[in-house]
Amino acid sequence: MLPASSAIPVDLLPPLLQDFERLIGLEATMAFVRHSGGLRIYIPTPERATSDHPFAHVIGLGNLLKLAEVYGGEAHFQLPKAERALIQVRNARIAHAYATHKTARELAVEYHITEGQIVRIVAAMGVAAPSDRRQATLF
Repeated sequence: MLPASSAIPVDLLPPLLQDFERLIGLEATMAFVRHSGGLRIYIPTPERATSDHPFAHVIGLGNLLKLAEVYGGEAHFQLPKAERALIQVRNARIAHAYATHKTARELAVEYHITEGQIVRIVAAMGVAAPSDRRQATLF
């Protein structure tokens, strides 16, 4: 399976998340999005950013302090969900799994989407099933 952030094109991220990515890295940014995307958040000031803060548990205290230096104390703002980027990551994971070991049916169950969607995703990405699986379906 692909690492959580390996296939995310940073240019698909909203500008705020592109800035977060520059400050704390893509993996921490996406962990933050998975945790709080779509919600109004408040980044604490550096002196209030402690290891007990809920965001420190998600992205680490060091990363929270980096965000606090730039965004600490600002008014509440909505953290984008980055849906386009997350769908692209999901599709890359589906394509990788399909090309190496899973069937469209298995992936549909795993990702809670239809087999038809899986087929469209892998076709759009130019991915085929492994040759041993293609041959097995012929017999």
